[in-house]
Amino acid sequence: MPSTSAFIDECGDSRINPDPMPNPTHATETSATPGRRRWVDVLCAVLIAAGVFGLYNANFRSISAADTYAARYLPFSILTNHTVVLDPVIDSVAQGRMPPRIHGQIGSAFWIMRGLHGHYVSNYPIVVPLLVVPLYLPAISYLNTHGWDPHRVDHVARIMEKLAASLIATTSVVLIFLLLRRRCTIRTAATLSLAYAFGTTTWTISGQALWMHGLAQCLIVATLLLLTGPRTFVRVALVGLFCAVIPAIRQPDAILAAPLGLYGLWWAGRSRWLLIAAGLPPVLLLLAYNLVYVGPLAGGYALSVRPENYNDDVAEGIAGLLFSPVRGLFVFSPFLLFVPALFYRALRDRKMRVLTLTLAASVVIQVGLYAMVDWRQGVCWGPRWLTEITPLLIWMLPPIVAGLSRSGRFLFGTACCVGIAIQAIGAFWYTGANDALLMGGSGPERTRPMWQWRNAPFVSELAHPPAPADLLRRVRGNIDLVEVIDTPAPDADGGAILRREVDVAGWALIDSRSPTDVAILVDGALMAGTTTFFTRPDVVQTLGEASPAGWRLRVPADLLPAGKHELAALVRTDPGAEPRLLRQRTFEIPPDTPAQRVARPLAHAARIAMERLAAHRQAAGYWLTAYTDSLTFERPRPELNTYLNAILIDLLGPAAADTPLADMLVPARRFLTAQIESDGLVRYHGRPDAPTIGTLGCAITPDSDDTALVWRVAPAEDTGRQAMALDIVGRYRRSDGLYRTWLAEPAAYRCLDPGRDPNPADIGIQMHIFLWLVRADPPAARALCGALSPRAGDAGIWVYYADTPLIVILRQAGLQQAGCRLPFPAERLETKVPGQDLWLRAARQLRRVENHAAGTDTGATIGALLLEIATDDFAVMHHAPPLLYHNDLTATVRRYYWSDDLGYALWLRLYHEWLGLNAPVACESADKGECVAE
Repeated sequence: MPSTSAFIDECGDSRINPDPMPNPTHATETSATPGRRRWVDVLCAVLIAAGVFGLYNANFRSISAADTYAARYLPFSILTNHTVVLDPVIDSVAQGRMPPRIHGQIGSAFWIMRGLHGHYVSNYPIVVPLLVVPLYLPAISYLNTHGWDPHRVDHVARIMEKLAASLIATTSVVLIFLLLRRRCTIRTAATLSLAYAFGTTTWTISGQALWMHGLAQCLIVATLLLLTGPRTFVRVALVGLFCAVIPAIRQPDAILAAPLGLYGLWWAGRSRWLLIAAGLPPVLLLLAYNLVYVGPLAGGYALSVRPENYNDDVAEGIAGLLFSPVRGLFVFSPFLLFVPALFYRALRDRKMRVLTLTLAASVVIQVGLYAMVDWRQGVCWGPRWLTEITPLLIWMLPPIVAGLSRSGRFLFGTACCVGIAIQAIGAFWYTGANDALLMGGSGPERTRPMWQWRNAPFVSELAHPPAPADLLRRVRGNIDLVEVIDTPAPDADGGAILRREVDVAGWALIDSRSPTDVAILVDGALMAGTTTFFTRPDVVQTLGEASPAGWRLRVPADLLPAGKHELAALVRTDPGAEPRLLRQRTFEIPPDTPAQRVARPLAHAARIAMERLAAHRQAAGYWLTAYTDSLTFERPRPELNTYLNAILIDLLGPAAADTPLADMLVPARRFLTAQIESDGLVRYHGRPDAPTIGTLGCAITPDSDDTALVWRVAPAEDTGRQAMALDIVGRYRRSDGLYRTWLAEPAAYRCLDPGRDPNPADIGIQMHIFLWLVRADPPAARALCGALSPRAGDAGIWVYYADTPLIVILRQAGLQQAGCRLPFPAERLETKVPGQDLWLRAARQLRRVENHAAGTDTGATIGALLLEIATDDFAVMHHAPPLLYHNDLTATVRRYYWSDDLGYALWLRLYHEWLGLNAPVACESADKGECVAE
């Protein structure tokens, strides 16, 4: 019987192979005539194509990402500007982000690179936008007729991307149906084709946007179709061409193209020279493009993998690619698990055994390759990277399915339905918001969320309504105003400082209604946004649209340097929809005076510091402390203690008057006062009946340090309890005049791990007790100072601050002002802990100001130090926050206590002092005559 391929693939000169390869069909409809069978196959293929193409577009939305932007817009430039560089369409491709300014730089539009001669080129291979150019010809004709308004161009580009992608994906489905007909009955072929179309990422990736995967899939299936049919000149040439184009589309797919090419060399026989020759032109053209426009011979895509992208745990990478709830191939397409589980059955087809083994090896190698890099795969639906191997696995299924029992077929059908349901959720619900959060981690723990079932997108995405069908939504609007303004604003100290902002106003409509929101980007970074719209009479009069279209907002510009900047407005048509570029404008920041160059970023940082302190404060009014087991800030755990909260109140108090800090400290003081027990004593973790005992602390023994701190910064009105506390603390005064730490005998200790000395006298504790006694018992304070002065450098009393003298330095000014100057050896006030010198410098500058020892250069020194701490949005807080103290280093377990909140508080206090040293720091223009700080 003539094979189906004789009808489907009949082309070329059959003289190359007068005896075509026999058709390896296992189950054929022997009762049907060849002609009738051919027409049935064609009719079925047409019906599959219509159904698949229709369903791929039924969601009326595009599921795209930055990877597809160049492919979306570049065909317009190729057809109208006759160039393959992105320069004519750079604004559309960048979508409001900043492309790199120089070669080798990475901008916020990371999908664009600066090529040779200053041209912009795509960071991804150019093959996909080149090959879809013919599909864009009707769009060019439409725009020539109706005009090239940027909003219309963007609207048409999005529609064309979706149509082109769904057409390519549909073609691959039809081709795989024809391929499968060579191995199985029409029913099995149609079933497996539909499972491929709707039960794999062919639907949610290839069929939704111009990812590289879709075209690569299509050519892989086409190559298999050619290789499993008879040989002709045309087919041999096409195999060579496709095997060269597949890796040109996406370089990792060279692993899949190589076995196809090697098998093709054997299959082509004496015509293998033709196969090789046909593969040379696309390779040479791609290399020429890279050399002329990109620079590196391998192209920009090969350079996109950087050292931080590599994955050390390859085993986890393989498991994640196959079984992760967020990215696992066999989770999203469970019916494909039948291939590795019953692979031995796929080898029963002797004529295809070599090809099957070769392709299986390529699949294993590609999975291993992807496991070596960050297998999380970015923001996408499911196992995007493995999309190209799905047709290979589908091709192996017919002998496996043919050998299944009735229960096995039921299980296989159920798995197909599960895969289709999962992909349907992706097509109609997926917005990518959860993936953006999952990709935000770093370090060894970054992959942990990928294994949590609650993060599986087919679970998490169902928490919201279906994604908006926004493909046909029309965007209109403009940016009407961009003005740089300087306005006085309150600072963290309660005064006023000049705040620079950009006043931006415009209008936007989605069809005839208001957008969901507007976002403003400056130089590619998100700066502000609004969901509030108001009626614009001019829009109503001109367009006849009554919906609120106007928007206006202020963009903070304190940190923007002088010079030109790019501002972009993006709008969303619906909640969860992809933002669309409304307009871009250029504006210029005038140069600052020297004082303003420091004042503006510091004012911005002060707002951030206050916001962080407010965000970290718990509902009950307290802040938590972090502790670690070593001198590096790694794997910190939280605890609640009264010590940190007393230090924060004491440090922020002078800077809090008439500022938001004042309201922030009120509940903190109230919390501390509530920790004073009936005998006037205070415990490190608070009252033993507190709800946090057992979770954030334990019912520890009362101590003299926290008792002194709380009575000093948050005293109770009951002076009788203070008298009892003074009496109890006095009982633990040693013969040398210093005070012990714990206010109980060792036999009564609770939740303690004491060191060599079970109840030591520590330098920091003596300082805190002294400051309390200055107010509560001045004679006792003088006696303590006298006892402490000769022993200030004694190693025996440096128990809790031996490795970090930060608190000791901060307390020096208070003691000196109270008449107690302690002669500390210089080495005692230094630290070897990495990253802590920055905080000691800040403490020393604060001490200088408090002791009125500031010189003429103090203001500049403090300003530079404040800028250093605030660099990169206070990045130092993430890896080296202030180390406050540690437990007794002779104890069995070591603990080190850190607090970024103390870092923010110290910064704000120093900023408060800096303002006092530098007022007025800047003035507005002479015609306004208003100074920034008084």
